Amino acid sequence: MKSDSKIFHSSPHLTTEQMLNYLRHNLGNPGMHEVERHLTDCELCSDALEGLKKLDKESSILRISSELHKMARSRKVVSRKIFSQLDLITLFAVIFLVLFLIAVAFLVFR
Repeated sequence: MKSDSKIFHSSPHLTTEQMLNYLRHNLGNPGMHEVERHLTDCELCSDALEGLKKLDKESSILRISSELHKMARSRKVVSRKIFSQLDLITLFAVIFLVLFLIAVAFLVFR
């Protein structure tokens, strides 16, 4: 296991693994103290820890977390077209019809 004294240097929040180790009392006294100190200052991590306490199985926590990460990574930015092909055909048909009616009216009422 890594050194407990450098838990918070890479991220401002606790990881799921750190929270699970805290709940299992696997951090040792200095690590437990660091987590508790962080929890007093960080409402987000405190809420996350409370949620972890309420979940039944540890494996479901890791599975849910893994699935959320996969979903976030797989999302692609899709450029949406303003008009579909059918919309453009309809638009051109309406424009053509209007221009045709204007031309007919011009010829008739001339």
